[in-house]
Amino acid sequence: MNYPEEWNQLPKHERKKKLKELRREKERKEGLLKKVRNWGIVIVVLVVGIVGFTQLTKKTPEQIQFEQEVKVVSLDGKVEEFPIEGRDHVSAEVSVDYQTNPPTSGDHYGTPTNWGVYDKELQDESVVHSLEHGGIWISYKDISDEDKSVLEDIGKTNSQSVVVSPRSANDANIAVASWGKLLKLDTTDKVLIQKYIDMYKNQSPEKLAR
Repeated sequence: MNYPEEWNQLPKHERKKKLKELRREKERKEGLLKKVRNWGIVIVVLVVGIVGFTQLTKKTPEQIQFEQEVKVVSLDGKVEEFPIEGRDHVSAEVSVDYQTNPPTSGDHYGTPTNWGVYDKELQDESVVHSLEHGGIWISYKDISDEDKSVLEDIGKTNSQSVVVSPRSANDANIAVASWGKLLKLDTTDKVLIQKYIDMYKNQSPEKLAR
């Protein structure tokens, strides 16, 4: 350890004492420097995390406008409400005769359809189970690729509560179903559909949608 040359003139016990103090001071400074480095790393990580989170959660003007439109739009007179047809489980060999098109309640298979966007038709009996879990089913037929893309975007935005799929048996181009309720549209209306999702998600016996 380096120390002042004049310490060599000191008595041995005095020199040892000063060396001990010097060593202790060096260790204290090194410990302090280590803490400063560690806190510096923590601060950098926090700043990066906050900036990243802010960027991820920052809403665009378009998103803000869309949310405002959803907030003020009304579904009055647009949503049909139907009696609940039951909610028992049936075996996969059974075909249930539903009273609405598409179905909005009734007996169903034991396994629900997973939330998500599908490019093939699904079994009604499976999706009805998803409606019982509080989900929304957006089904469509004879629509443009542009309208289909909008519906798929809605499904991806609401990925823990919505099923999107084609359904040739529909009597409307677009049907938005929940437990006991139904909205039918001739063309895609993103604002109305999102309003429906916000209002009727989890309005069901089992509230499992997110």
